[in-house]
Amino acid sequence: MTRLIAFLDIDGTILDTSGAIPASTIRAVREARANGHLVFLATGRGPTEVGTRILDIGFDGAVLGAGAYTWIGTPYANGGWHDERLMAPDRVAEMLGVFREVGADYMLQGREGVWTTQAGLDRLCARLASEGRLTDSLREVLMDNVTIDPDPPLDRIAKATFSSEQHGTYGAVKARLGEEFMVITGTMPGLGTAGGEVSVAGVTKGAALLLVVAELGLDVADSLAIGDNNNDLEMLRTAGVGIAMGNATPEALAAADETTAHVDHDGIWAAFERHGLVQPD
Repeated sequence: MTRLIAFLDIDGTILDTSGAIPASTIRAVREARANGHLVFLATGRGPTEVGTRILDIGFDGAVLGAGAYTWIGTPYANGGWHDERLMAPDRVAEMLGVFREVGADYMLQGREGVWTTQAGLDRLCARLASEGRLTDSLREVLMDNVTIDPDPPLDRIAKATFSSEQHGTYGAVKARLGEEFMVITGTMPGLGTAGGEVSVAGVTKGAALLLVVAELGLDVADSLAIGDNNNDLEMLRTAGVGIAMGNATPEALAAADETTAHVDHDGIWAAFERHGLVQPD
């Protein structure tokens, strides 16, 4: 048996459109690991935003902050950090200056927490609530780990999301930030080009996937990546097989090698079954 390693996005991939975890997904991850395969998280969420209900499924490691952090083997709450790639403080200051110039709110991700404007948090919660995804557990994660701070730290930031009510905001931010940054759109529910995500150039889920595979002595050809959104594109292109969820963005569908079922219709189980990580019922 070839040992495979799977990298799974969280929102829209592990979590369904209601914010719940399908029973078939929990079963797929646990059976795949019991069958000798490896399963990693690969999410844009920062370390404090994942939550125990997801970690309790059981994983062999994680890529967090869209590639800024990786842990291998030991759950990161107990150590096991393998890599951390932060923005330089002067780059964070530059980014915040652009957000303020164009009137965008922000959420800044670090290893110890998230720093945000009040309007940025309110907008995210409103968007999640409008889609029925603001569950009690997610609300608890947000309230426990988010700090409202108009003057956030500059030396602990890995990634940022930004938002506004103006659909030109993504273009305005992208035009003002230089090649040291990677700016993408489409990652916050319902915002479209009124928001986006900023990372350090070259820090992606795809780059982190290569790091993990090399560290474990595996072949990238034996890796699967499953995702649904625009911060999954490099991961989908880099993996041996990139698999887009049936609910994926057009960009993610184009980047993937194949498509599985919608997140509300057992997409992870279907992909694992197709590639032999689990046995058919």
